[in-house]
Amino acid sequence: MISVGVIARGGPERAELRAALEAEGRHLVADEDEPGREVALVRRARPRVLVVSQGDEESAVTALHRLAAAPAPVAVLLLAGRFTCGGLRRILSCRPAGVLHRATAAAHLPWAVGAAAAGGPVLGPELVDVVAGACPCPGCAPSARDEARALLATLSARELEVLELVGDGLSNPQIAAALTISCDTAKDHVGSICAKLGIRGRLQIARVAWQAGLTGQAGLAGRRTPAGGRVHAACG
Repeated sequence: MISVGVIARGGPERAELRAALEAEGRHLVADEDEPGREVALVRRARPRVLVVSQGDEESAVTALHRLAAAPAPVAVLLLAGRFTCGGLRRILSCRPAGVLHRATAAAHLPWAVGAAAAGGPVLGPELVDVVAGACPCPGCAPSARDEARALLATLSARELEVLELVGDGLSNPQIAAALTISCDTAKDHVGSICAKLGIRGRLQIARVAWQAGLTGQAGLAGRRTPAGGRVHAACG
């Protein structure tokens, strides 16, 4: 069970986040506090993952700077309500374990906390287009696109499907549902992609997908999803 700290403004929001985190019995909320008290909570409870909810990008960056001085290492999963390309660039430069959109965070927290605890990075599906703008790559240049596509020649057809879905921001449970495969198989494909391309983590996979021009057409809408949509929800 993963120990989690929660930073959010007001009891109702903290209660909502606690309910989402503890719903599946895999995470334990060890402590809660108000924004500005991040370091005190880490010192007091020593959580493995700290969920920090902030209303805007500037507050998010300030919180991440405070946590740089935390007395113990902690994986920070940041939630915010509004993102711009420049603001997200600043947030990512602070190296949080993950970033989620506040409006949909409750749906993603069960898998996102596990992924953050494992080293991340975690990216909410709604933020893919923002990240593409915040981290511009030479994907629009034909030479760079050709190089990226040549690199992808080492991947199998199924791995290319998984790479495209990662590039569109889907989590492992969502990939498993979209392709009608198990969570373990989805994880194995992600690991194989990283090994073959010599990269590490989902953001780097997404960057290769952007360079190759493979993103923008995938997503949950219109893809095959098992009845109930939660068949693979136990995957991290």
